[in-house]
Amino acid sequence: MWRFLRLFWYLLNNPQVGSHKKLILVGFPILYLIMPDLIPFIIDDLIIIALGFWSFVKTAKRDVKMSRDQDIIDVEARTVKDD
Repeated sequence: MWRFLRLFWYLLNNPQVGSHKKLILVGFPILYLIMPDLIPFIIDDLIIIALGFWSFVKTAKRDVKMSRDQDIIDVEARTVKDD
């Protein structure tokens, strides 16, 4: 649980993760928590927040992983014979 929360906090503060993902996948569940409930139990709020945060971590991890792969340089080499 703490590992997930640390990863969530790292990805939330990482500039490589797009702000649109932060807004949609983190902002909407928090907005849902603030809005009046249709169902008067806290269970639905916790489920929406957990699903939003989980989906944020899954999609944001791919963004950070892909940007690390962009540092790889592919080079083609050829041999020249000296006469």
